[in-house]
Amino acid sequence: MAWLKKENEFLPNLSKIELKHLYRKEKNAKAKLRLLASIQRKEGKTLEDIASSLKKPKTTIHDWLKRLSDNGLQNLYDVKQKGNATKLTSVQLKELDKILSESPKKQGIPFKLWTTTLIQYLIFKLFNISYNQSAIWKITKKLNYNLKVPRPQNKKTNKKAKELFKKELKKKFNITLNLDSRSFVLMKHTSQ
Repeated sequence: MAWLKKENEFLPNLSKIELKHLYRKEKNAKAKLRLLASIQRKEGKTLEDIASSLKKPKTTIHDWLKRLSDNGLQNLYDVKQKGNATKLTSVQLKELDKILSESPKKQGIPFKLWTTTLIQYLIFKLFNISYNQSAIWKITKKLNYNLKVPRPQNKKTNKKAKELFKKELKKKFNITLNLDSRSFVLMKHTSQ
């Protein structure tokens, strides 16, 4: 860690009184913490003392103070970071919405309801794009669908017949995903 100035040499254009005034007016919680760290540095406290009083790692305190020292108070706030770009285009999303509004049987999949794993499989087969389960949740929410959890299956069901069915399904459709009765099913959102 680089050496940081203390007291009046730290942020020489601002006094401790001005920093306290900014602290009182500030609404953003992170910015308040950074201002508090700056005030304590102006008071001549060490990084260890500041880290201890604010319950933050010493490296975090150093980074905050270094940013403020180098570039002033404009670095008081976090810079908004972009997320990952969407993989499905708007045309593909419309096509997916149209497919999901119909039964899986119309796509040649022998199920009555859509599950997240079936949607994951469908997106991969149609668009050659793979998503994880949390992304499938977000896509379905974006398309205005709710995911419902079905009732548990009867414990007296024929497990051999169930396993045979799963094996035949995997062979027929090359589904390598784990499909089970506890998967979430897709329902169109009805309340506005």
